[in-house]
Amino acid sequence: MTEGLGLIVGSGVDALRLEVEARCRAKTPYGPPSGPVLKARIAGRVVHCIARHGEQGSIPPHSVNYRANLWALHEHGVRLCLAINAVGVIGGDGFEPGELAVPVQLIDYTWGRAASFEEHADGKVRHVEFTEPFDPELRGRLLTAASRGGRVSARGVYGVTQGPRLETAAEIERMARDGCTMVGMTAMPEAVLARELAWRYAICAVGVNHAAGRGSDPAGIHAQLERYLARGMVRAAEVLADLIAAL
Repeated sequence: MTEGLGLIVGSGVDALRLEVEARCRAKTPYGPPSGPVLKARIAGRVVHCIARHGEQGSIPPHSVNYRANLWALHEHGVRLCLAINAVGVIGGDGFEPGELAVPVQLIDYTWGRAASFEEHADGKVRHVEFTEPFDPELRGRLLTAASRGGRVSARGVYGVTQGPRLETAAEIERMARDGCTMVGMTAMPEAVLARELAWRYAICAVGVNHAAGRGSDPAGIHAQLERYLARGMVRAAEVLADLIAAL
């Protein structure tokens, strides 16, 4: 894989300790991205990164300008992209908070988000093929890198909710019946926009809490977030370095 490397990071970006060489302000046809495109060096290779929620973490999931973020990275030559997403753990495949997962599928429960670059200006409608939302080869390499450092879930289904509120226990029960093993707020429309750009794209999910009504941890969800986010992101940083070194 020799494509330009990209990284999209959500919560916990500081824990990655990126070696940033430059911050490039970007303009796109879709408005401003969440922040500058960061030119960083990981495992000796240049990677162009963007903080999904902004460098201060102030942009909620439903307000992220996903189209601008991906377009800005594309303009910097990104064609292969790893996304790091914090998720709640629903269960069903051994995935636990503090651990990593590489989802194989997703279900979109969001609404009202700009979910396509297609503006129909030429009078044609293009239906992007999306049966498998993540690039199989990149997923495989990510799993190989993650498995060297401990347990990793390889068959998860990511349920994407609107946010910014967390889910009710009944909503999580519904998602479990649908087959979801984790829940987050940012994989869509990011994944389908990556497909429209013909990127190789995969997600490294960091389990940061038990989803509503799940698990036996007596601590509340916010206490779990504080406990597990930093731990999971440290491991994600190790996996990221191993993956990029092997590409």
